[in-house]
Amino acid sequence: MAPGVELADLEDAVLAACRIEAEWPARIIAAVYAGIDFAIANPEIATGFGSVLEGAAERAARYERLIGRFAGFLQTQAPTEERLPGSTDTALIGGIVGLVGDHIRLGRTDRLEELRPDLVLLILLPYLGFSEAKIWANRDGKSN
Repeated sequence: MAPGVELADLEDAVLAACRIEAEWPARIIAAVYAGIDFAIANPEIATGFGSVLEGAAERAARYERLIGRFAGFLQTQAPTEERLPGSTDTALIGGIVGLVGDHIRLGRTDRLEELRPDLVLLILLPYLGFSEAKIWANRDGKSN
């Protein structure tokens, strides 16, 4: 990872974007958009789950902590009593982080912006069902 860019910076950017939203689905949208914007501006984040001095175990532990923290954020935002069965927050977050990382590693950061609504739909789907999640996903990521 480039000097000065840390995973904590990604987390800070995501949490700061969420603070301005009142409704929990809007906070999730803000989180997705802020995370994508951060990844586009700092593509080295995709390969930076540890320094070159750290071993694979340390990088894997850092990655797992990131997934766990964002999954925890989702769990505190989304009403668990409304959740549909069949998926876990950790799987949702891990899939999104993996997909974004793959786009960056393949040099396809230009496609990340257009992917944002699909990621919003994916993360809201277990909570809201398709119709309502689609309405939220069609928002532009800004307060409405």
